[in-house]
Amino acid sequence: MSRALFSAARPLALALTLVCGTLAAAPLLDDVAFAQGSWRTHKDSKYGYRVEFPGVPSLSQDTTPGGAVMDIARLEAGTTGAFLVISVSGALDPKTALDNATNGALAVGGNQLVSKADLTVDGAPARDLVMRSTETGVTMHIRMVIQGANFHQVMAVGAADAPLEGAERFINSFRLTGTGVAPTPGTMAPVAD
Repeated sequence: MSRALFSAARPLALALTLVCGTLAAAPLLDDVAFAQGSWRTHKDSKYGYRVEFPGVPSLSQDTTPGGAVMDIARLEAGTTGAFLVISVSGALDPKTALDNATNGALAVGGNQLVSKADLTVDGAPARDLVMRSTETGVTMHIRMVIQGANFHQVMAVGAADAPLEGAERFINSFRLTGTGVAPTPGTMAPVAD
């Protein structure tokens, strides 16, 4: 896929609408060279999960318009996409949180639902979505997981005409490792192998 086509996908606005129905994250896909390295396990003790990334993710935080702190583990895939896990505390009941997040993601201009499936991840309510943006040509594979009051959005984002290598492995590697502790704003868990 050409660099120009993928650049047109910026900014990619994905909605996390779970806290009062308005929790938005807007990850940007940078034009950075990407070559899948060895797969590494990222463990987050703050939220109680682990996931495999095809390299070392960067860690950051953002604050939602409602004031909630989101912890983001992200690995840019250059001109082909990105792998992300966004976690936040303060989810509503599981069904409401999953429905609000689904509706919010679909409300972003041009997003069309390709598939939706409810499931569980280590006993926790979850939902898989595949969405395609008619405006940008981007395909989003998203697994949303509710773990107590914690909401996790695991995403593999790439071009519809050039599937993101490793997307299925990344999404399916997400596992809950514990209940996670109530997050303290401004703190993040380390990356570990």
